[in-house]
Amino acid sequence: MRLYVFIAIIFFFSGLANTAEVDQTTAKSPIFFKADKLENRQEPEKLIASGNVEMVYEGQILRADSVVYDRVQDKIFASGNVSLLRPNGEVLFSDSGEITGDLREGILENIRLLFTDNSRAAATRGRLTAGQITNLEQASYSPCQICPESENRPTWQLNAHRITHDKLSRVVEYKDAFLELYGVPIAYTPYLFHPDPSVKRKTGLLPVSAGATSELGGFLNIPYFLELDRDKDLTLELMSTAKGGQVIKNQYRQRYTNGNLEMDLSLAATRFGLNSRKGKKDNNFHGHMIGSTRFDLSKDWRTGANIWLASDDLYMQRYGISPEHVLENSLFIEGFNGDNYIEGRSYFWQDLRSGKSQDDMPLIFPMINYHFVSPIAEWGGNFDFKGSLVSLSRESGADSRRISLQNSWNRKNISRSGHIFEAYASLQTDLYYATQLESVSPSKGTTTRIHPRLGVEWRYPLETLVGNSHLIFEPVGGVMLSPRGGNPDLIPDEDSQAFEFDDTNLLSRNMFSGRDRVESGQRLFYGLSFGIYGLEGYSSGFFGQTYRLDNENVFPTESGVEQKASDFVGRLLVKPALPIEAVYRFHLDKNASKFKRNSLFINGGLPPLKIKLNYDYINASSNDQSLTDREEISFTLQSNFSVDWSADASVTHDLVNGFTSEQRYGLTYSNDCFIFKSSYNRSFFQDRDMEPNDTLWFQLVFKNLGDFSTAHAKR
Repeated sequence: MRLYVFIAIIFFFSGLANTAEVDQTTAKSPIFFKADKLENRQEPEKLIASGNVEMVYEGQILRADSVVYDRVQDKIFASGNVSLLRPNGEVLFSDSGEITGDLREGILENIRLLFTDNSRAAATRGRLTAGQITNLEQASYSPCQICPESENRPTWQLNAHRITHDKLSRVVEYKDAFLELYGVPIAYTPYLFHPDPSVKRKTGLLPVSAGATSELGGFLNIPYFLELDRDKDLTLELMSTAKGGQVIKNQYRQRYTNGNLEMDLSLAATRFGLNSRKGKKDNNFHGHMIGSTRFDLSKDWRTGANIWLASDDLYMQRYGISPEHVLENSLFIEGFNGDNYIEGRSYFWQDLRSGKSQDDMPLIFPMINYHFVSPIAEWGGNFDFKGSLVSLSRESGADSRRISLQNSWNRKNISRSGHIFEAYASLQTDLYYATQLESVSPSKGTTTRIHPRLGVEWRYPLETLVGNSHLIFEPVGGVMLSPRGGNPDLIPDEDSQAFEFDDTNLLSRNMFSGRDRVESGQRLFYGLSFGIYGLEGYSSGFFGQTYRLDNENVFPTESGVEQKASDFVGRLLVKPALPIEAVYRFHLDKNASKFKRNSLFINGGLPPLKIKLNYDYINASSNDQSLTDREEISFTLQSNFSVDWSADASVTHDLVNGFTSEQRYGLTYSNDCFIFKSSYNRSFFQDRDMEPNDTLWFQLVFKNLGDFSTAHAKR
């Protein structure tokens, strides 16, 4: 029968027996023992515990096969499966040791240290100092889990003459350290330190990367992280290149109680001209700025901004910062109050495209939008009100001012037999003032537009049960009535230029995306939604067409809706019980003889083989006759062909011009503490003085030590 013994010992100063009162400032916390057998000797004053000994003192737990506690020297002699659990979750293991009674000082033989993230350190001897520092002699450290087939050898480890773990500064330091990979020493350093696993953010040098590209030549990146405070940090990075000069990058982040701020900046001193419009060499400074901020002004109001700026057309592409060619800058403030919403915005775009002039880009200041939706009235239906004020200007080109009001009434009704009717009536009132209009005489002036619209939409969902699946058919149809005209020449088209006819706007009240262009005349629309929904998978689709009652054409030529009977559009989504999904969208001419657009997306597979495929065919005449037809296919294959190894490949092929525009191949080895990545990328992107290039890239990632990466590219 197991015997449990419990004892509490309170320590006082040696003169306590001669004092009348206890000095509470000198009293020590009690020590609690639990063991199978306990012997309390008076001469000498020792407490001997054996068999599953457990000692608890101020949140620390010492376990061992046997413990001898010397009350006079206040020392503990532990042996056999010794373990010491710290309050922070770390555990010390040892064969034997001599420790002070408060468990803060001591020497342990054959010590092992288990950190909170399951990384480990081991040494022939270890010393505890002040309860905060653990010194390990002839030690090794590794975050790797040891597998039986690895002959007790981790993937990688650090062997050092001394390892010091300072819990107060939360740093692990190494002196005379060798890095071993699969038992082979590959690097040496006289001194190294890294934060312990309890640290999430700490000032220090980040992993250095190096390599070469055709644009920049050889380069070296040296990043440094600064923890400015708990709510802010800064990352500085020096990028030194052979051909592209010197670049300083920094990223600043800060959290506030009511918002956040992020800012990326760079500054480059180059030896060649980055501004391809100038086409000359220079020694000027170049750079970029990317920033975003959001702030809650109150429970109903918030504000923010987005900033994207570059000093030169190809600067961000050249240094791998961003592939964007048109940079959007915006400032906004918005408020929410019940059924009301209001926003104020401003926009500015920087155009980096070849052959484009910045003077043609618009500046929008201000843009004010208001939206109110009333509750459902007792007699049914609700009101919807939208208001908009926009001021748009350019250095060169058309300027415009617009005030737009749109009132609408909506009501939905479901009959007893399941028919769904939705009726609406709307009135859009616009006031425009425009100047410098092209192909219009006079080239400036004020005009108004009052455009009413009536409409009814009908749906009739039908459902039947086929086995364990639900089969649904839902015919849909409706009519939209509005007067002809509505788009006078003095109204510029600023927000409705990108028109595309597809299944997403077939049932819309106005198929144009913006307010500058309105759909006029009378239109019928009809289609069929269908789907089958099983216990684990489902499929759904839609097919429809629209028919105009007059010959007025307000849509682009060859858009698919310029004649009375429009083309057919639809979609099909398939998500079976298998781990795969497919989405197919199409645009078929009205004679059902030619596809004007096909779009197919497939994604799925199992870990041994996963596939992602995109196919797009666009007949350019259906949108913009200045563009050519486009037919492109891209696919990505990914395979986890073993526990630790995976590979991926992606190819993008232009089927019209018959060439591969981009291809990439990658191979990755990954286990619990080490990652090796490699990839080869061939890009045919070409813009002004930027040429196509090949890139070969490698990366080594050591858990808790950061990563090292290299890159090489050639034409």
